[in-house]
Amino acid sequence: MGSAMSWRTGLTLVLLLAAIACGWSVWTFSGAGAQSTATTRSDYVLHDYELVSLDSQGKESFTLRGPRLQRDPGAKSMSLETPLFLVPDRNGAYWDVRAQRGLVPDDGKQLQLRGRVIATSPAQVPPPTRIETEQLNLFPSENRASSPAAVTITRPGLTMRGRGLQADFDRQQVSLLSDVHTRYVPTPR
Repeated sequence: MGSAMSWRTGLTLVLLLAAIACGWSVWTFSGAGAQSTATTRSDYVLHDYELVSLDSQGKESFTLRGPRLQRDPGAKSMSLETPLFLVPDRNGAYWDVRAQRGLVPDDGKQLQLRGRVIATSPAQVPPPTRIETEQLNLFPSENRASSPAAVTITRPGLTMRGRGLQADFDRQQVSLLSDVHTRYVPTPR
């Protein structure tokens, strides 16, 4: 287990260990009998899970919770239903990132979130920031996110809309890339 091990491999190991330690059922399916129609089954399915992924220094990279995680053995990807990611910044405060569905591709370098993605900044770190989009890619090893889609960023007294996003969760920096429209609303004092 050298430093070259990807976080995806670590994530897979953590999932398997968590499944055994917590008594979750892990199902491994093999082709059964002669069937006229081939079906693809999951390597394993986790229900109502929570896992913590660590980086190569043993520091928390993210926490993932959700009602269902399923691994596809053919594509070697994992699909997530209504995932919730808690992504720490450099001070240990958590961004809350939710979506309708997620995918961890085979290369494991990013987490693809799709469908009503909402990211909320840590409550204790001003200004409160909310990001809304239909598509967000998380890069856990770099503690950042990006999106090519339409994005709305809301802060007190400010709403920004645009296309494309770069976010650095460590530094609490969020930038829209193009077609930016800003609306200022004075906040009462």
